[in-house]
Amino acid sequence: MTKPKAERRNHPRSQRGFSLSRSDDGLLDHVDNISCSGVLCHTQRPLPEMTKMEIVLGLPDADGHEICAEGVVVRCTAEEPDHTLFKVAILYTKLDDNDYRAIDAFVEQDLNQ
Repeated sequence: MTKPKAERRNHPRSQRGFSLSRSDDGLLDHVDNISCSGVLCHTQRPLPEMTKMEIVLGLPDADGHEICAEGVVVRCTAEEPDHTLFKVAILYTKLDDNDYRAIDAFVEQDLNQ
C-alpha cells in the first residue's frame, strides 16, 4: 500500500481563478490559484524552468490594488488533450510586505467562505 503524498506547500492557496493585469511580456493571462509563496498561471506557450518573470496582478475585490512581484518558473506542464495551453507555476523571488499581506488576506477570505 502506498502512502499518500504529504502536502509540501507552506502557504494555503486560493483556488479562485482570475485574469492577470499584465506580465512582463504579455504571456500570462489567467491565474488558477495563488498563495503567499507563488502563483499558478496559464500561458499559450511553454516557458522553461528557471525563467525569471515579472508579474503584475490585480486581486479580485482588492479595490484596484495591484500586486507586483518577481518570480521564477518552477514548473510548466501542457494542458491535456490539445497541448495549446500550459500551466506555469511561479515561485516568488521578490514580493513586498504590503503585497504579501494583500495576498494573505485574499486567500484567507476565500478559505473562510
